[in-house]
Amino acid sequence: MADLDPIALAAAIAEAQSKAEKPSVASRIWTAISGSDADPNIPSAIDANLGLSASESARMTALLATTRSEDRLKSGILKIEPETTFGTDESGRMYAMWPRSENGKKTGAITRFYPNEPGLGMTDIMQAAGVTAMATPVGKVLGAIGLPVAGYLGAAAIGGTEAGLIEAASSQMSGAPYQLTDIPIGAFGGVVGQKLINIVGSLVNTIRRVGAPQVLGPDGKLLPGPAKMVREAGLDPDQVSASVAAEIQKQVAAGVAPEAAAVTAMSKGLPTPVPMTQGQLTGSKGQQLAEDAMASGAYGQTAEQTMQTFRTGQQAALRENVTGMTEALAPGGVPVAKGEGGRLAQEALVALRAGDKAKSDALYAQARASGAAAIEPTAALNIADTARSAYREGFSPTTAPKMDELLLRLDEIMANGGDIKALNQWRTQVSNLRAGVPDVEGAAAGAVLRSVDANIKDAVDNQLLIGDQTAVDAWRNAITNYAGYAKTWKDNGGILNLLTETSIRDGSRQLKVAPESAANAIFTMTASGLASKTGLPRDLLTLKAKLPTEQWDQLRQEAFIRLTETLEKVGTGGAENVSGLTFKKAWVNLLKNNPGVVNTMFSKAERDTITQFADVAARATSTAVNASNSANSAAGMIQRLAAGFGKTGAGQFILQNYLGRLIREPYGAAIATMATAGAKAPTQIVGMPAALGVGAGAGAAQSQEQYIAPNIPLVGRMTIGGQQ
Repeated sequence: MADLDPIALAAAIAEAQSKAEKPSVASRIWTAISGSDADPNIPSAIDANLGLSASESARMTALLATTRSEDRLKSGILKIEPETTFGTDESGRMYAMWPRSENGKKTGAITRFYPNEPGLGMTDIMQAAGVTAMATPVGKVLGAIGLPVAGYLGAAAIGGTEAGLIEAASSQMSGAPYQLTDIPIGAFGGVVGQKLINIVGSLVNTIRRVGAPQVLGPDGKLLPGPAKMVREAGLDPDQVSASVAAEIQKQVAAGVAPEAAAVTAMSKGLPTPVPMTQGQLTGSKGQQLAEDAMASGAYGQTAEQTMQTFRTGQQAALRENVTGMTEALAPGGVPVAKGEGGRLAQEALVALRAGDKAKSDALYAQARASGAAAIEPTAALNIADTARSAYREGFSPTTAPKMDELLLRLDEIMANGGDIKALNQWRTQVSNLRAGVPDVEGAAAGAVLRSVDANIKDAVDNQLLIGDQTAVDAWRNAITNYAGYAKTWKDNGGILNLLTETSIRDGSRQLKVAPESAANAIFTMTASGLASKTGLPRDLLTLKAKLPTEQWDQLRQEAFIRLTETLEKVGTGGAENVSGLTFKKAWVNLLKNNPGVVNTMFSKAERDTITQFADVAARATSTAVNASNSANSAAGMIQRLAAGFGKTGAGQFILQNYLGRLIREPYGAAIATMATAGAKAPTQIVGMPAALGVGAGAGAAQSQEQYIAPNIPLVGRMTIGGQQ
């Protein structure tokens, strides 16, 4: 074995000892967090019992809560007590030597304390607490003036704002120059904090997906908890279809808030999905105000164009849904124009009435061609007496002489055996008198004819026709058929008679209700009439039973078109925009006040889709709007913030100029893109709102420190300040 060089051996031993004694990474992290390498005889400022006055205590608290910079701590402490001196312990930590006083006089005693508490202690909590307290009001102010408060850009905005304000406070207390670089550092801290929250959120949501919360019950309806959240989102749980409910369940399992999941699922379940902004999805008024500011140009031209393009596409999607739902009401056909549904229904009814009239005429022709038949004598005389009584109730030979002469002829027929053929000829004469120019004679003829027809029908029903059996059967068929025809088509209060009755006008026979007015005669002029016309459900049931399927579906399209007229609202510059709120009000009003109309015209699936569309359209077009000039209002608010928070010239410069340029203008395009980037609702963590205040905790006075000392872990500060 060769002899070892003593010098080399000593170097090797020293290196081995050095490696053995060098602490591990975990050990160094624990030392930094716990502060175990600090001098146990030197307390922190919180525990030093310095005997400060009330004003000194307030100033010291404010100083420790806004900076960890040794330079600033020194200058700030010296402003409180000019005779303070400073030293360092064996680990290189700075400590202060505070001259004690009693009754305003120095005692000669000295108290040592760490201004920067070793490890993570009370001063870190104070700094994080300051950020926590500030994050909410700063977020509210920024949201009120249209600046972002959500997502990464929102975290950056709040972080940068807080950093600027805390830097102003720290600068004022320590006498150090205001550092502009703290603003972007704070903004960066805000983004990092938001990213940390998202990472944690992903882990939590992954765990939650293992046992996703139930949304649907065994009956296929939303459970009470999710149903309550859906109602709070402005939706009706009873109108949620199975597919939409399944989509809600899927999104909730992925971590989306139920109310946002409901809006997203409702939108996706429509014939044409409606894109939604983040503000519309979440219902956040602050985000909606920010989006309104973007559309108004407060964030620059690019953001304005992005929002306007998005809104134009959204309006187009809403209108495409109207077209799609209208087409679905009459599959395979071309959607009718307004008024056409009523006209086509009337046209079909007129044809049906003409067909029934032709059948009636044919049966009477067969009866007249048959053998002899008559009404039993007693019944015949009773028919004549009853007809005379009906005439005398409102008429006389003086007012209606023609009808009086016809009654005399009726007496003769009935007295001579009640021949049914002669009676039918007499009836034709009375009918012609009634169909002439409306006058007293026509009215008298109508009253008599109604009495005679009713009594003849009773005679037929009671087997009071006598004579040749073939003739009796033929007349019975003709009279019975005509009674049904008259009941269907000649009811003065019925919708069928209203739409098909004719009269002499300008020398020719015309429909009393013109084809172009048929839809109004059925539904009334406006959508509100659908809800207020009490007899409409009965009329619709009659039309549904009588009309062919094609014309009934076209009439359903007509009803829906009248409802969707409430969508159009004239906006600025005379442009028509879709207003979902007015449509939803009209639909809800119809559901509430005239449900029979809804149930007759639309199936359950169709009602659900219309309700779904009403909810989505209302959410998409009824967001919070800043009625004043957004850009000017925001600028004015920033100036007031400068006056209130930044009394120094540096503070005013930051708030009025730097913040406005850094956040509003350059970020405008990115903010608008994020607000309109798809219809994906943000995920959530139960009990963990979005990050707000990380920026100030990460950025405040960091520029003075250059780098945070190894015993104050950066991540520790960020995670404390980053979740409010």
